[in-house]
Amino acid sequence: MSRAYRITVKESDTRHLKAGDEICTQLEILEILPPEDMATLLKEELKKRGFEEQADGTMLRRDGDLTVKIDPCSGEVSVKAEAEETVSQEAKREATGFNDVGPSEKSLRDRVKDQLKTDLDKKFEQEQSRLQGKATEQLEKHLSDLQPEISEVVNQVTRDALKQKAQQMGTVKEISEDAESGSLTIKVEV
Repeated sequence: MSRAYRITVKESDTRHLKAGDEICTQLEILEILPPEDMATLLKEELKKRGFEEQADGTMLRRDGDLTVKIDPCSGEVSVKAEAEETVSQEAKREATGFNDVGPSEKSLRDRVKDQLKTDLDKKFEQEQSRLQGKATEQLEKHLSDLQPEISEVVNQVTRDALKQKAQQMGTVKEISEDAESGSLTIKVEV
């Protein structure tokens, strides 16, 4: 006579998950002065806005999990968002076996454990997906805040370069700026 038995197997795991998203673009800076002079002006303006110069010459600013990196020489801008969490997951399964027919208790328990590991992997994949979505959302939000600032930087660098170029051309008689319209008028005596 066969007897039924029930096996309950419980598995838990904790993993440290990381996700990130990055976007790169190019600054459109007019070449009013030689490239190295334009790069210097860009560096100076970025320093005023909290960027720090790195060993490789790039300018970097961290805002929490977000990193903005600008290469003053090439004009390349990289914005990166990172998210990480330590996540614990638990799964439980039950199986029924018979002592005289079918797999033994050990093989049944092993099979249920394998199924549980697959279940846990799926749960961690879902958490990884959620974390990736969070990083992308952070990046999109930060980009909308960063775009006006980057435009201001480019405009200020262009104004400074025009002023320097005017000084190289002759004696500057008058400079007038209209912040509202963004116009800059420089009168030079050659």
